[in-house]
Amino acid sequence: MSARAKNREEKRLPNESGRRTMQMNFRKQKSNSWAKRAAAVCLAGVMMLMPSQYAHAVGAGSAVAKGIDVSKHNLAIDWGQVPSSGISFVFVKAGSTNSGVDPYFDANMRGANAAGLKTGVYLYSYATNAEQAKNEADLLVQWMSNYTVNYPVVYDVEDACHKNMSQAQLQELINTFCSTIEANGYYPVVYSSRNMFRNKIGDIGYDKWVAQYADTLEYNGASFWQSTSHGSVAGIPTRVDMDYQFKDYSSIIIADGFADRGDQKVFYANYRMQRNCWVSWEDRKYHLDENGFVQKGCWFEDETGRYFLATKDGHALREDVTIQGVEYWFDENAVMQTGLVVRPDGNTYYYDASGALQKNVTVTVDNVVYEVNKNGVATAVPAEPAAPETPAAQ
Repeated sequence: MSARAKNREEKRLPNESGRRTMQMNFRKQKSNSWAKRAAAVCLAGVMMLMPSQYAHAVGAGSAVAKGIDVSKHNLAIDWGQVPSSGISFVFVKAGSTNSGVDPYFDANMRGANAAGLKTGVYLYSYATNAEQAKNEADLLVQWMSNYTVNYPVVYDVEDACHKNMSQAQLQELINTFCSTIEANGYYPVVYSSRNMFRNKIGDIGYDKWVAQYADTLEYNGASFWQSTSHGSVAGIPTRVDMDYQFKDYSSIIIADGFADRGDQKVFYANYRMQRNCWVSWEDRKYHLDENGFVQKGCWFEDETGRYFLATKDGHALREDVTIQGVEYWFDENAVMQTGLVVRPDGNTYYYDASGALQKNVTVTVDNVVYEVNKNGVATAVPAEPAAPETPAAQ
């Protein structure tokens, strides 16, 4: 039907039957209108009782820092000029399992470090199962090993292969990749679009870098926001992705020393958190568990010896220490001693196999008898002279 014919029909006067039909339609529309209003009121009441699904919008004014992310598409960058645009951090693309190392990765890492920028790294993921995600993480750790990475390491989950995966599958990828990155001392962050986080990925136990190209970010709890791909920055010959940071990482990722993790302490060396090892700091040694937490107030034993870790700060104790009423001695390496020990006062003391100082006892060590006095000082008992031999009968 042409538009002109349709208009003519709309102007034609109705007959009696048509008038009755119009009245019935009017009453029906009126009834539907009241029903819609009632439904709207009910829906509004329900929504008032429900928690808000969407975030309050946040803008660049709420950010603690401004940064960029770069790859081969940004060509050769004059990094010395970049900070003049107010840029304080950068995420550099390392590459992907499909294309290998980004051809500008080395130049970008060295240039960003030299310019004094906080420098993180990201990998574009093509993984569709946990094994592939683990391989991506291992590969990225290998690629990063020769560079200073003093900002988060990012898992970029946005490829077409991820769009039809379930939330459980996506979270398995993320947990596998990020736990591997953590085990190697880096701080993991997950990147994707706002809609992917809302509709597919859901809640995860890692910081989020959320992409939403708009004047404000409508997402709760993002650590970073990618706001546009059309930024302009001094020293970069192409348009560039612009990012804003909302979480302060200055006390989380540090060069060297202790950092807080809730009520625990962790230790960093060259911007990498240490785990399951001994560390030395200010002439003291500390042991970190598999989570990287400083162990405190306990005995610890490994192939190098037995130690006691101080209750307050976890440093391995040295010299004369009383633990639950028992005296022990730990050498300059904080290793618990047993047997005969010459202490700095010049006296010899005896500690049994458990390390406990013995007092008022007699002990034999290597066929030598020692008397141990009330202070634990051990003194060798002179051996009795041997009886003269009786001449043999002639």
